[in-house]
Amino acid sequence: MRVVYSAGLGTMIFIFAFALLAPAEADWLRGARIATPWDYPEGTLSSWTEAVDRAVADGATVILDWTRISDDWRCLYEPCLSEDLAEVARRAGYVHTRYPGVRYLIYVAPLEYVTPDLDQDGDGRVDPGKAGASLAIQHPDWLQIGISGRRAVFYGTQPGMPFWVCPSCEDAWVTPAHPGFRKLVLRQARELAQAGVDGIWLDVPFLRHSFGEVWRNEWPDVSPYARELFREQTGWELPPPPFSSDWEDPAWLAFVGWRYRLIREFLGAYRRTVKGINSDVELIVESSTGFNAHTTQTAADPVELALLADTVAHEWGPVRRPAQYYTWLWFVAGLLPWRHVDLGAGRPSWLLSYVEAGHTWTDELARLHAAAVALTGFSYYTSGNESMSGMPDSNFRRDLFRWLAEHRDLLYSAELEPLAEVAVVFSRNTLDFRGRGSWEEGAYSDGFYGMLMLLLESHIPFQVITERELQRLAEFKAVITPGWEAMSGEAAEALREYVAGGGVLLATGETSLYDGWGRRRDDFALAELFGIHAPEVDPEDEAVHVREFGRGRVVYSSASYERWYFWAAEPWDPQGGNPREAEAQRRAFLKVWEKTGVHPAMPVDVPRGVVVIPWRARDAVQIHLLNLSGVAPARARPHPQRVRVRAGFSEAVWTEFLGDPRGLDPIDEPRFTVICGGVLELKRWAR
Repeated sequence: MRVVYSAGLGTMIFIFAFALLAPAEADWLRGARIATPWDYPEGTLSSWTEAVDRAVADGATVILDWTRISDDWRCLYEPCLSEDLAEVARRAGYVHTRYPGVRYLIYVAPLEYVTPDLDQDGDGRVDPGKAGASLAIQHPDWLQIGISGRRAVFYGTQPGMPFWVCPSCEDAWVTPAHPGFRKLVLRQARELAQAGVDGIWLDVPFLRHSFGEVWRNEWPDVSPYARELFREQTGWELPPPPFSSDWEDPAWLAFVGWRYRLIREFLGAYRRTVKGINSDVELIVESSTGFNAHTTQTAADPVELALLADTVAHEWGPVRRPAQYYTWLWFVAGLLPWRHVDLGAGRPSWLLSYVEAGHTWTDELARLHAAAVALTGFSYYTSGNESMSGMPDSNFRRDLFRWLAEHRDLLYSAELEPLAEVAVVFSRNTLDFRGRGSWEEGAYSDGFYGMLMLLLESHIPFQVITERELQRLAEFKAVITPGWEAMSGEAAEALREYVAGGGVLLATGETSLYDGWGRRRDDFALAELFGIHAPEVDPEDEAVHVREFGRGRVVYSSASYERWYFWAAEPWDPQGGNPREAEAQRRAFLKVWEKTGVHPAMPVDVPRGVVVIPWRARDAVQIHLLNLSGVAPARARPHPQRVRVRAGFSEAVWTEFLGDPRGLDPIDEPRFTVICGGVLELKRWAR
């Protein structure tokens, strides 16, 4: 998402801290409060500088900005490059001189260029006399190419174009495999790193798989440059387009995996270029890819992005009304794996999201949204529309920024990590080679998110790890592998060792029935652990198999309750699916879970609609609670709820989850601090 450059908590967060956390770091990426000069209504401010002044006065610590260099491919060349760099340097200088503690970021989208006013007559072609401004005409060999043989260039009048491709715009997607383009874009990166910016916000590091109604399932890039690079790096060869995807062809499977390398190496070169000039310039990568088909399609893995960026600005949204209870649960279940992956890379997390401004219900929705963002540990950047500009409400954001500043040390400490004895393993191999980049075949992703929602709703704390982090298995009492179908032999052996050493494994569906490339085996790779062979499994049978193995235990269910739960909840449907059926599937899953014998270390007595997210930092513990009780399509303000938390021999009780916290009995225990309050006020009792 972007702004095309133009000149012209109604809920509560409870935090129980069992020791004082460390002081706030100097690291400005943690707990950043992001705003843009384009947030305020047009005509209310007279200049760019006045807009920056207002944003800083409202509590922003980071200013994200756009200039010509953000979107115009001609700024890869002179004179546009030098002219715009001078403007970037002037703006950065203003921010740093006037507000020494505020950081200045410049937005760039090096793989997508939008050029306005090229197709004024709306015929889907560049108008006569404007060829010089068209990237597609001047550099056709730069464009990503799909398996149909088509180039990735679009015009605003084509059906299904997103809002940022204006009716007269050309939208061109560039391949990072083109050596001439890479040389130019890396030169621009070097120049930006010397222009005084504190960071570069790098958007859409994608291969554009689908776009509008004219570009579907294209699997770029199969340009001559990409095909040659693929051959050099893998030894496999692709035919020239047009051709079709063939999931039985080992060359195609290798290509699907190699596409991630193409993006990874491009971002790695960009990062090295920037850091080689100025190591203090941070790289913020914006990405909407999660743990679903979009990742396979675009070849932008959030796990790899976290290792390449200084922080990832994850994009989720918009959060609209109506929004049912399960939609909000899905929202939190979508945020937490991003946060866990970022923490694994030692990175903070940012969130770009949207709450539509201008409605009577905007404030109510924005408060619940902000609570979810804060308690999951994300820096807040929420626009009032999908253009990355605007805000839900200026008064609300000002108060929220003030509250976030006051409690930054608690919410965004670098020492915080999930307090969880249960790991949920994410398998990109299964996503890629069983889901095949298809939403229709994406049962794995549905089950993965369904499992996280089940655990959240059932107050079972978890941490997401990936199939590439199996050396961490021993950190957890229990490991859940929801439908991990495409499992390598090495991964299967790691799970055997984990269970033999005393771990508990809960596996569902067709876990381990396919190899790491998604090719079906004759039997489960984990048949010895399951105590049952694949030919013996009846898909209609919901029997649970419990087996002691070594010093550990395995619980296997062929029933994919997590998928059935997700499909019944229909969180994508704003009016809701079948809550009664979803709850029945959750209760069925809990009967399976009981057989693991694993219970949360810290009991929390709250209703089902209250989400519990515990964190720890050294000898300190925080428990964040988000109240979703009573949330419905037309209501984002939860109903008050009773809360009880036990820590050792201590207990904290709130008679109401919302409202006046009077009546709270502080816990009389050394170094035990109770923090209670809503997003817009937070009170602390310490003894």
